[in-house]
Amino acid sequence: MNTIVMKKAALASERSLCHSCYWAHIQKGYRESEEAVYCCFSKFRPVPFKVADCTDYSNRLVPYRWELEKMALLINIDPARKPAGFRSGVASSQEDEEQEDSVSFME
Repeated sequence: MNTIVMKKAALASERSLCHSCYWAHIQKGYRESEEAVYCCFSKFRPVPFKVADCTDYSNRLVPYRWELEKMALLINIDPARKPAGFRSGVASSQEDEEQEDSVSFME
């Protein structure tokens, strides 16, 4: 007698993966047995069993990247590195004066 081994099979007490999927359309009745599940990924098709693994699964609880960017707090930070290249004579004399003022203030 041959035995059939099912890997990743959904148990009777487990919820289907469709309950947290973005593409699922679920209709529930008053009884537990009254439930119709449809997948809307490519076309509207019925799902007659509890799904344990799906290649088109998209968790509806995880926000998309653009939602995260919209919620993000933007902080403007000056670059830590100085720009590369030679300084002009005007800029260096102004910086020297600022350094002298800060040194005389410290004393």
